[in-house]
Amino acid sequence: MSNSGLVVRRTERFEISLPARVRVAMHHMDSVQFAKGVTDSDRWIDIEVTDFGLGGVGFVSDLILPRELDLELEIFDIGDQSDQVMMSCQMKVRRVQMIDRRPAYLLGCAFGTIDEETQSGIDLLITRLQGASDTEFSGEGE
Repeated sequence: MSNSGLVVRRTERFEISLPARVRVAMHHMDSVQFAKGVTDSDRWIDIEVTDFGLGGVGFVSDLILPRELDLELEIFDIGDQSDQVMMSCQMKVRRVQMIDRRPAYLLGCAFGTIDEETQSGIDLLITRLQGASDTEFSGEGE
């Protein structure tokens, strides 16, 4: 049997729509420089998480980010109006695809080192997604 090179996901992914933000990890700051005003004062970039699974996160961004770049991620709880961070973690960009003419990019990221706190956040979000109604995390009904 030959290896077709096809990448098959190892874990289930949930299609969602959650507000989040990312920033370049400190050890990669010299690799990527943004124009003034692209990020906030703490280097955060607003994004929308579009899929989530045990292996990683997919999101849409107006900025292109290079593969293998390490990022910090914070996902906000959609039910909480105080911008409460539901989960934060480190991740690495694995895939980048331009998706329309805006330009906008779909980025696929794998979780980095998973400590106990990160694993708890992943487990909590997966549990919520498995029990969620169709509109809780889809952005509908807002």
